[in-house]
Amino acid sequence: MKGRGFAEVATVVSDIDRSTRFYVDVLGYEAISEDVFVPPEGAQLIKVGPDNYLGLWEPGVWTSDFLDESFADYYGNQIGQAHLVMAVDQSEVSEVADRLTAAGYRIAGPMPHGDGSLHLYVSDPDGHAIEFWGRSDQ
Repeated sequence: MKGRGFAEVATVVSDIDRSTRFYVDVLGYEAISEDVFVPPEGAQLIKVGPDNYLGLWEPGVWTSDFLDESFADYYGNQIGQAHLVMAVDQSEVSEVADRLTAAGYRIAGPMPHGDGSLHLYVSDPDGHAIEFWGRSDQ
């Protein structure tokens, strides 16, 4: 199989407005406009890279015509733990830390990992563990 990375990571959140503010206003990602994606009430798609998206869904909003109810319940209603690792430019890790701290979030890092990249950790408003991995072109 030839992997192409992630198209979207989707997570169930308890409050769509609060989560959207976190990812857009605090972190600076882009909410997809309605001319590109018309989200249903209680959902938002966040652009986190050139072809990478984070889907935010309140419980019960996500549905599928292709899966039976047991799968739809599992995927669409569970506010579960996720560990999202967001690739950012190495030079931006400290800026992300400053933005999070200024917004009142408790962070761990930035801290160097074995490969020399900086990593930063924070929890989003629903307690999902978010890691920012500083990447640089080599």
